[in-house]
Amino acid sequence: MVIFLNLEDITEPRDHWLITSQSDVEILIRGSEIQDRGRAMSVDYNSVRENPNREKPIVMALGCYPIVKEIASYFDLNSLDALSSTCWQVRVNLLQFRAHLIHLTLHCENELLRCGQERASKCARDFVGPCQGCNRVVCRNCAVKPPAPSLLRYRHRRLCRSCSSIDLTTLIFPPSRNLYSDVLNSSNLTTKTSNDSLNMHICRCPSSTIWLCKMCGRSIRNADQEYLSVWKWSTRILPSLGGLGIGLREANRGVSCGLGEKCCRAREVVLEIDCDAEDARENYITNRSENQSSTRFVDKLRPGYNRHEIEGIGGVMKNKLVKMVKVGECVSGCEKDGKDDENILALEIQGELRSWCSWCHKVIPANDEYKEILKLES
Repeated sequence: MVIFLNLEDITEPRDHWLITSQSDVEILIRGSEIQDRGRAMSVDYNSVRENPNREKPIVMALGCYPIVKEIASYFDLNSLDALSSTCWQVRVNLLQFRAHLIHLTLHCENELLRCGQERASKCARDFVGPCQGCNRVVCRNCAVKPPAPSLLRYRHRRLCRSCSSIDLTTLIFPPSRNLYSDVLNSSNLTTKTSNDSLNMHICRCPSSTIWLCKMCGRSIRNADQEYLSVWKWSTRILPSLGGLGIGLREANRGVSCGLGEKCCRAREVVLEIDCDAEDARENYITNRSENQSSTRFVDKLRPGYNRHEIEGIGGVMKNKLVKMVKVGECVSGCEKDGKDDENILALEIQGELRSWCSWCHKVIPANDEYKEILKLES
């Protein structure tokens, strides 16, 4: 049996409906009456209900299009949906700009590339964020799978004695930031802001999601293996040669500090590079870029102040690039560093010494420093 309902005429009575003993018809009629009563009650409730969030400054700011436009440029679709779910008034303010805000959210940098070059499938819009290594904005389809928890022990980089002995705040913040912190302390302000900024510069890789693009994801594993092989080579070769003759850990030939050019005792050294591989890499980058012209790359190949022509093997003329770079101080080995993989960097892995994370480029405090940070937070 079929019942036809005229939904356009609201005032039409239901006396003409055929009332039978069938239960389906009775349930349909009762459901329509309950819906009509609920609509009337909701209208009366909304007319009396007060909205305490309407006059708040932050909610009023989210109703201004220039402010919302700037905020949406740092969000993906998931973050924008979470923002609209905070309260009813925020959702109302954002719904009026919905069509524009969807196009203003974060886009993957590989979205304009063809499938097969830098991406395997169509880029997503719901989960987009900057890479922790190179800060490139990538989506979940262009990001690599997070490393396994068993590989977390290989991310440690040893720091020099100067970077390990100074205060953690002095190591993280530059001197200009320290002057600003002195002004805050002299004005008797709370240190909650400084504690929050300190937590932002501490490694959270074991507890947070590791977000890396494909290029950084491939390079971190190779860099970890290379760094580990350097320590294995130093522990095995030095005893066989009596610790002399190879120049390891002397002058600029040792393993540099994990901070690199940001080391407390960083110094400038002369670096000589064979230009064949460097020019090939720059040529590849230039061909991918549409804005750069070919003449700019040709000018770089000519000899100049930085480039010097040298005669290679067989009389072949080659170019050598000479430039000044900053390198960190050479680190020293420890007695606990063994020949096997488990004992290398044992003090950093166990948390007895401060180290540097090569994945997120942040400081890994020691266990005692972690306890002090927790006390400040409490």
